[in-house]
Amino acid sequence: MPERYFTAQPSAEEIEQRIAGFGGWFEVDLDALSANLKAIRERTGAEVMPVVKNNAYGHGLRPICSALVSDGVKWLMVAKLSEALAITSWRLPCHVLNMDMLYTDDQFRQVVASDVTQVVYTRDLVQRLNKAAVELGRQVGVFVKVDTGLHRVGVAHSDAISLMKEIAAMPAIEIRGTFTTQMQDDEQDQLIFDRFQRVLDQMANEGIDPGFRSLASSHGIFHYPQSWLDMVRPAMALYGIYPWTPDRDCGLALRQVLTFKARIEELKPVKKGETVTYFGKYTATRDMEVGTLHVGFYDGLPREMANKGTVLIGGQSCPSIGSVSLNHYLFDATGVEAEIGNVVEVIAREGLNDLVTTAETADWMVYSLLNHLSPFVPRVYYRGEVPVALHEIGVYRGSRGSKKPYLHQQMKTLVHAGDFLFRLRTRWCGSCREPYQSSES
Repeated sequence: MPERYFTAQPSAEEIEQRIAGFGGWFEVDLDALSANLKAIRERTGAEVMPVVKNNAYGHGLRPICSALVSDGVKWLMVAKLSEALAITSWRLPCHVLNMDMLYTDDQFRQVVASDVTQVVYTRDLVQRLNKAAVELGRQVGVFVKVDTGLHRVGVAHSDAISLMKEIAAMPAIEIRGTFTTQMQDDEQDQLIFDRFQRVLDQMANEGIDPGFRSLASSHGIFHYPQSWLDMVRPAMALYGIYPWTPDRDCGLALRQVLTFKARIEELKPVKKGETVTYFGKYTATRDMEVGTLHVGFYDGLPREMANKGTVLIGGQSCPSIGSVSLNHYLFDATGVEAEIGNVVEVIAREGLNDLVTTAETADWMVYSLLNHLSPFVPRVYYRGEVPVALHEIGVYRGSRGSKKPYLHQQMKTLVHAGDFLFRLRTRWCGSCREPYQSSES
């Protein structure tokens, strides 16, 4: 059950003690997550299927899924089979939709045996899925992806009804949803909607139940009420992000869920004319005091923030200086009351260094920033400003208050977190290479 994850956590006092030793960490406001979910539900009146791919866009897969299901979410959407199998292994009372392609017979059997709902769009996919389900004596659910113009994956809208008829006739497959994706272009999106509606009309004429009709992601939720249909698929909106400037005027009030904090590692004087960081990236224009944080692009900060970032100390903004190193980020601490160990907001909830502004400063998309957040940075989860969960890679917490190393468990609980994690996993020992399962996060 979803509450099991939170009741198994250390006490608030123990979590605070752990935070006191962190050089950098992410904080996740579960109240903001709940408020955003409620706002999306009230705006659309549709079933909400949160997109939690890539470690819930850096927010942490296990705790985010547990919190969402506690708030009544019935569907979760992921991009990798490993993520889908992880969620089903946690026995959360919800459906999981897997967008990942299946290649081997074992993968088809895993999907069926784990009751994962699979995205399909080719005859080969549905035939092999049906075969696996028949062999296991089970029924499997599918969402049929229709390509209405994006030209990534999906059955062509002009050919969709033919595939729908074949699926409807298969004994072990149930169509649980039919969906497509908008292009986020006004003219194209109207055409996409019209094409999708024609497919739905053809299904109705053939007596085929489409299941959930789904079109809108966050962009559709913001701007296109006609796209809401039966189910919406938010990611950015759920995490309190307005990716583009026009989104902020859509009339949907959201709260950013994630912040990034760090502690001052060092404070030192630098004379006028001296340089700091690699390549002498910054030259002091006056005698100044420089603060160093033990965070950098390892944690997810863009290197393009060199000499352009802002951090907050006690609400006071300070400019970043020099290059962004793998593990160091410097700022101008001149005239600021600061001591080693003080907490600094590297990415704040609002203002000059919120998530969107930080991404814009680096000339990144905010999607890229979230998806580059390192899975190895501790994450602390709050309800009512009280820490209720702590996720650390490298420390496994079983019963309350206990902890033990868990390299082997670490391999089992991590899901794909972008290329960063993919590159690292090859360094783990051979004894860790086993089928992906997880009973603890």
